[in-house]
Amino acid sequence: MPSSTTKRSGRAPRTLAIGTPRVPRRAVPKQRPGQPGGRRDEARRERVQALCAAAVRLFLERGIDGVRVEDITAAAGVAKGAFYYYFTDIEELTATLFTPVGDATEVAFRRCRDGLAEPSGELSSVYQRLAMDLGMVMVQHLDVVRLYLQERRGPDRGARRPVRAWARRLEDGARWLTEEARRYRVMRDLPIAVVAHAVLGAAEQVMSAALAGDNLGDPASAVRHLISLVLDGTRGTPGAPPR
Repeated sequence: MPSSTTKRSGRAPRTLAIGTPRVPRRAVPKQRPGQPGGRRDEARRERVQALCAAAVRLFLERGIDGVRVEDITAAAGVAKGAFYYYFTDIEELTATLFTPVGDATEVAFRRCRDGLAEPSGELSSVYQRLAMDLGMVMVQHLDVVRLYLQERRGPDRGARRPVRAWARRLEDGARWLTEEARRYRVMRDLPIAVVAHAVLGAAEQVMSAALAGDNLGDPASAVRHLISLVLDGTRGTPGAPPR
């Protein structure tokens, strides 16, 4: 899967592990950080957390394109200049929000690859574990996932670039899963891109319904049903996976 996006200047965005949203101490800017755990260090961490929380809330209310730096700082209760102490622009803040989601997604796909590499690796069970892992990512980063579902179809520009970057990573992952299903001969000869987009679209629809409060029953059962629908609907002639 592709690596995390970088800014146009080639400089990687500052990595802040935002939960929903939480900022760990290591994410505090290094300029005169003060003693770790000290008052100045805590104050800086709290400002970054306030800026990120305010940004997510405003993005969800107005859309990314409808939010300005001064809107974020006003909602966070900090001076406008404080924003530029931590971020170059709103695009970098958005990249910051999606960094931990992207990292967790990579871990989930890595576990899936490792599971399929095991001699006893069985496609359906490995896929179910991947779906559960991605479900945990959604639970741990609810607001960021909501933002993704809201903005994923928008133009790939400005502060939306990190959203579209994660969308591309998920698309690449869906293609890889489809290729593996074909390699294991459990999928008939269908266009990989079409199947991958159909799978991702179905997963996004289920996520949207779950976040909207629809009664989908037990989450684990919902995952199993979705995987069964995909594998049964594309099933080919069973056979031993080539090694």
